[in-house]
Amino acid sequence: MFDKVKAMVGLNEQEEKGLIGQIDEAVTLTWKQRLIGFGCCFGFGVLLTLISIPMLWTVQITKFAILYSVGSVISVLSTLFLMGPVKQFQRMFEEKRFLATIAYFAAIGATLAVAFTTGNAGLCLVMLVLQILALVWYCLTWVPGGQAALKSMIFRGG
Repeated sequence: MFDKVKAMVGLNEQEEKGLIGQIDEAVTLTWKQRLIGFGCCFGFGVLLTLISIPMLWTVQITKFAILYSVGSVISVLSTLFLMGPVKQFQRMFEEKRFLATIAYFAAIGATLAVAFTTGNAGLCLVMLVLQILALVWYCLTWVPGGQAALKSMIFRGG
């Protein structure tokens, strides 16, 4: 009897959807709002990346690494506005891009860890190069055949 009453008022649906379904349902934006959110977030990420460039020229590698990494994270997170957070995270961790996603975020985390703990400019540069390579690899997972094309260019010599 209690189950029938819950079903009548729609409580069973919420239980069946689970937390992910509830979050997805709660995040409802119009396309205009999504585009504005994406543009602002992506723009801020790019701005931080651009602000970091003079620090590279003046050999302030640690500051460059921090601003560049934070700008990268914000730029990537801007895509949450376009697809929605639940769908975006589900797609980021699909089998074909799981390792690329983990590698990219691990590279960002490692870059920030090195920058904050050691301040070693050489090691920061190595981590930044790894971060950029991981970003390229991650981005290619969104292009059909992208990773395979890069592999063939590298191993065939162009």
